[in-house]
Amino acid sequence: NVVGSYGYIAPEYLYRGEISTQSDIYSLGLLIIETTTGEKNQPNQNEPSARDFIENVRQNWTDGRIASRYSMLKANDLQEIKVCIKIGLECVQIDRKKRPSIENIVKRLEGRCAN
Repeated sequence: NVVGSYGYIAPEYLYRGEISTQSDIYSLGLLIIETTTGEKNQPNQNEPSARDFIENVRQNWTDGRIASRYSMLKANDLQEIKVCIKIGLECVQIDRKKRPSIENIVKRLEGRCAN
């Protein structure tokens, strides 16, 4: 049995019962994306993963949409939004080995390493 909130559970746990710290990174990525975009992941019973939500963000949250959505922000602030979305998308990669470490995420959010 899978325990957790559908739509926030890493695919390796949802489909194979495998859990690791990278599973938490996946959930964190979804929260970063939701917070940054203002959109909510709405899983349904037929598809309990966040696949559709993630794909929507990948395809639709372009530089133009970010600039339009946050038109009152300065260029530097828009760059921070882009970085957050990029980090969130890296966190939700299907291959958990490709997800960033929490240390890397924190450094990037603090602006201490290249994005």
